[in-house]
Amino acid sequence: MAKNQKLPLYLKLYQFLKFLYETTRNFPKQYKYTLGEDILNLTWRCLDLVLEANVLPHEEKYSKILKLSLTFDQLKIRLRMAQEIDLLSKGQFSHLQTNYVKEIGEMIGGWLRWAS
Repeated sequence: MAKNQKLPLYLKLYQFLKFLYETTRNFPKQYKYTLGEDILNLTWRCLDLVLEANVLPHEEKYSKILKLSLTFDQLKIRLRMAQEIDLLSKGQFSHLQTNYVKEIGEMIGGWLRWAS
């Protein structure tokens, strides 16, 4: 696991996941096990895809990073839905956007450009 400690994208996604666990814990029961669980599962999938892409040979990375980008886009849609139905406050959503989503998106985009 020490190797993963040096991956900035992995570390940022890991911090993001910890914050999401704290946040989705407060979702009402009817959303905690649907939308909340989906948000957490997609974030776990993003972490897994980072690890998978990192060990692939250069010529195989692009498709895995593209899948990561798509999965992250799906996650962003669910976060927006959570905010729009008042599961996330405007402050929480703003915190997610400014401290995690924007930076993670930029890292994925940069990695995708590098791999192409």
